[in-house]
Amino acid sequence: MKKYKIAVIGLGYVGLPLASLCAVKGYEVIGFESNQNVVDILCAGKSHIVDNKVEALLYKANTSGNFHPSANNDELSDCSVYLICVPTPINSNNEPDIKPLISALDVISPHINNNDLIIVESTVFPGTCEDIVQPYLEKKTGKIAGVNFQLAHCPERVNPGDDFWTTENIPRVVGATTQEGVKAAADFYVSILGGQLYDVRDIRKSLRPKVSLADTNSGYEIRQPTLGSVTMMHSIRDAEAVKAMENTVRDVNIAFVNELAKISDVLNLDVVDVIDGMSTKPFGKGPFYPGAGVGGHCIAVDPEWLKDASKKAGYMPEIIQLARNTNNSMPDYAISLLQDALNEKAYPIKGTTITVLGVAYKKNVDDVRESPFFEIKKRLIEKGAVLKVYDSWIDSENTAITLEEALKGSKAIFIVTDHNDCISQLNQLNLKKLGVEVVIDGRNCLESKQLTTQGILYRGIGRR
Repeated sequence: MKKYKIAVIGLGYVGLPLASLCAVKGYEVIGFESNQNVVDILCAGKSHIVDNKVEALLYKANTSGNFHPSANNDELSDCSVYLICVPTPINSNNEPDIKPLISALDVISPHINNNDLIIVESTVFPGTCEDIVQPYLEKKTGKIAGVNFQLAHCPERVNPGDDFWTTENIPRVVGATTQEGVKAAADFYVSILGGQLYDVRDIRKSLRPKVSLADTNSGYEIRQPTLGSVTMMHSIRDAEAVKAMENTVRDVNIAFVNELAKISDVLNLDVVDVIDGMSTKPFGKGPFYPGAGVGGHCIAVDPEWLKDASKKAGYMPEIIQLARNTNNSMPDYAISLLQDALNEKAYPIKGTTITVLGVAYKKNVDDVRESPFFEIKKRLIEKGAVLKVYDSWIDSENTAITLEEALKGSKAIFIVTDHNDCISQLNQLNLKKLGVEVVIDGRNCLESKQLTTQGILYRGIGRR
């Protein structure tokens, strides 16, 4: 593909590694970011995102000389490909918030020329590109999508903290409002990923019959993803739905295992042992594991976008709503375990010092988006607990400099995030000597026997 000048709008968890990859592959890249502080950090050669893979890719991009961060949208004037990577959150009513997307369209619209390619990577509900993005750009530019410029969607699949699946090799799907658009977008992604190009319907045709058809869900083997592959969808709406639905499937499955955890508590089972046993079945399973709440830019958000689109089309998706309700209930459920455990030790929550470990939404990332920590913190404060907080990756909420300092004088530990370094340190400490009497393991990451032998009351999510 011709080395066009690329504009990446938004330099967060999605945009920064994508912009860096484009630069490494030889494209001249303008990374537009409205936050001047972020631009200043990047211009100094540093990353505002704590992630080894992102930092390494950014170093290569800086070395190439092709990456130029900027808060000045005038620098976008001669770009030919625009990649929109802005957040698409939900508001306080769990409804999609498209304001960041509209702001991104305002940034690029003065610079769109004939034959330009606009690709939305931000997660959106099915119909967004055709019903919102296309008419908005056409009105702002006076140009027609599919005639003067191409509009495509390639849903991001960033998995922060994953050392294997990264921006450089995650398989992608693309859709567009025209066949010319989907081919142009697919060619672009192949040029930076280097993988194979597929048509989604050719994938189905190439599935091989199983030797055994015992799995009634399907008589075919699922094609394993090829590193850096790009799959062309037959409509832009299908491409939009891929991201929303794949994360909704995760949300529903996690909700179900959270329910299994609650069942395990009343039946005196160890749900982690049960799930590990279930996972030995070689087909038709996850595994998924329960926890004190789900967060992040996908599972806690994408199902709400899909639900909203479905409701507007006239159908209320009850299973999605039940899954959201279940997963949203897990912070309260974990707090109820804490309250019961403290009662066994004759302590009320009110006035008791409790250390919350973890602010990030998952381990080994510095990402707080939709983290259950904030709901847990709010509820514990409402109940009158004296809170201490420690996260080894994020210090914005910390009340102590070290883990040991955060634990001293606390009667209970509430694990929200199981960062490897933090849990490793925790396992080396004599918690009883520090005054800890209760541990609520919101990620089921500790061995209960190691704690009970110290005389500490242990409670996991669905664990004995």
